[in-house]
Amino acid sequence: MKICVLVKEVPDAAVALARTKSVGMGDNYFFNGTVTIKKGSAVNWHWANTQNLHNVVSKKGVKFHSKTGHSGSFTYTFRKKDTFTIICTKHPSVMRMKVKVI
Repeated sequence: MKICVLVKEVPDAAVALARTKSVGMGDNYFFNGTVTIKKGSAVNWHWANTQNLHNVVSKKGVKFHSKTGHSGSFTYTFRKKDTFTIICTKHPSVMRMKVKVI
């Protein structure tokens, strides 16, 4: 008698996390000027206890907009290759960054 076992491969948390880049935010700046990710990967922006209100908004291509607040986080998965400009609408002249999707 033969026994056949079918195993479904499930990506572990380390693999899933490797596809998400983290970007911190402070008062009036992003910690990263540019991040490069692969198509299908995500970026997670996070800020906590800032004096000023902040958000994350795309300016080109896909459109997304996080909530505005003194603390928060926002994650977006990029499904298209391109370079995207990201700003905080409360401080658009100084809070700018790029996400390059390859």
